[in-house]
Amino acid sequence: MKRFCYNIFILFIIILLFNGILFLFGIRQYYIEYEKRPAKNFGAFIFADSHGLPISDFSEKYNVFNFSAGSDSYFDMKRKISYLLENGYNVDTIFITVDDHTLSPYREILNNLDRSAIYYSLPIEYENQYEFLKEKYLRYYLPIFQPKISSLFKSYLEAKLEVIYQPNNKSLNEKVWSDFPEDDRIKSAEGRIKLQFPSDNKSEKLERTLLEIIHLCQTNEIKLIGIKFPLSSSYLKVLDSRNYSADELLTSKGLNVKDNKEIFKENPEYFFNTDHLNSKGGEIFTKMLLSR
Repeated sequence: MKRFCYNIFILFIIILLFNGILFLFGIRQYYIEYEKRPAKNFGAFIFADSHGLPISDFSEKYNVFNFSAGSDSYFDMKRKISYLLENGYNVDTIFITVDDHTLSPYREILNNLDRSAIYYSLPIEYENQYEFLKEKYLRYYLPIFQPKISSLFKSYLEAKLEVIYQPNNKSLNEKVWSDFPEDDRIKSAEGRIKLQFPSDNKSEKLERTLLEIIHLCQTNEIKLIGIKFPLSSSYLKVLDSRNYSADELLTSKGLNVKDNKEIFKENPEYFFNTDHLNSKGGEIFTKMLLSR
């Protein structure tokens, strides 16, 4: 019996140590984008998914804070806006993504609800009190129950091992988008669009949340401007007329939408991949968007 208790104790210590490792890793790698807090002097903000990341902090030159994060959905953006309003920010202008895919059903699954809870979430958003506590606290402090962090940690270790055992192995990611032949670019665009447009029907939940964001801005006298980010010519060819119409939702409410989809279609050197700008493209786009 003593031996059994001893083994259980050792197992508990191992689990506790592993949870501690995952917790520190999660803060530094997984939650890092959600640890930033805008300075109170900002009055204008950009909200977008990974398409807004190349803007980086270039926007701060124009006194606009880039609040974008990879995989952000309208659920996450609404939480961030609520955070600003609840914490005394004088928000006067919001630029928000209304790209063709942003009302896609896949964003109901691939989002950052587990992370955006750090900023703002209410018990009413969840099915019960347990779900609220689990999503807001347990998954944060007990990352052994957070599959995303475990998966990211595994990928991190594999990448480190690959560098150790194959130091001279060059990744395809080191290639510039403009270096790829057109056939490869088209194939990449087809895969991306297959993910972003899984059906003909948009998400009603996301549409409802975008309407709530519009109402939130109108109630607080915030100027809301829609942005459609630049896309490569390869992506535009495959995209054709697909659109879940987030942009049309804004224009139907009398709001302005800046459509930048085609502005760099002749500039593959500005792209990291089929639908994301690189740092150079992000800096040039930021100047074009905000200097006016």
